[in-house]
Amino acid sequence: MKPIFPSLIAAFTVAKKARFVGMLIFAVGFIATPMLVPNVGNAQDARVAKSMTALKDQTAKLGAPKIDGRDPVGGRDAPALYFGSTKMNNNFTVVDEVAKEDGQGMAATLFAKDGDEYIRVATNVPKPDGSGRAIGTVLSDPAHESIQAGKAYYGKAPILGTPYVTGYEPIKDASGAIIGAYFVGYSQDDLKAKVEGRLAYAKTLLGITDDEAAAWKAYEDVSRANVQSLRAAQWAMTDAERLGSPIDRMHAQTGMMQARLDAMKALQPATEALYKALTPSQRERADTVILLLGSSGGVEF
Repeated sequence: MKPIFPSLIAAFTVAKKARFVGMLIFAVGFIATPMLVPNVGNAQDARVAKSMTALKDQTAKLGAPKIDGRDPVGGRDAPALYFGSTKMNNNFTVVDEVAKEDGQGMAATLFAKDGDEYIRVATNVPKPDGSGRAIGTVLSDPAHESIQAGKAYYGKAPILGTPYVTGYEPIKDASGAIIGAYFVGYSQDDLKAKVEGRLAYAKTLLGITDDEAAAWKAYEDVSRANVQSLRAAQWAMTDAERLGSPIDRMHAQTGMMQARLDAMKALQPATEALYKALTPSQRERADTVILLLGSSGGVEF
């Protein structure tokens, strides 16, 4: 058997010239494994960086940052953060505009420094109970330590119990003093919705019938499990690349490759069973539609 292609775009180019056995295309094309796991070091970080630039540009248009007095925020007293003459406390125009521009799953926050704490004075991060915006809550580790030292933080971080891919940068006044922090990030819970949407889309395109439902469910279950295991391996690799030694990075990269191999092996029996259950016309759709879905690289960010 020929080795799996390094990209599904390349696979599609070759498939146009010579039609592969449907089983191989189906397994490679829609393997809800590496394709569904974001590459944190590439696409996600690029989106975070883009959103951070948008947030900083939006605030810079208003004027220089400063602290001027105090103002109630989310039931607590907080420093009043200004950009130019525009007070940001309880003002959600900028953060909502950035979220609107940068798509579903995006969150943005402006923090005001109060002693050693950083208080959310403008945010669209929701409270864990869904009762509204998490204004008045404070920045926690691991980003807190970096911002206190005047350094940016980019990477994964929990926000009020929800995992995010994040970017934090200090806000400094005209004298260079740290007076707050910028934040942009994407909830990793949103990945679940994207995976479910993609599976539902493929199910509709294939026209899965009641007789095929059990085989499809088995395929879905393995796909979901693969996403979780591969995401964990991706996080480990990202952390090692950011903080680890060359040996740590080597181990993490090996772990990622092993996780992908394990995911492929786990998916193979379910894919074979599903493909066997499909009608000839469905197999034709699987040979093309699933490949085309896979060529997008999985979940888009």
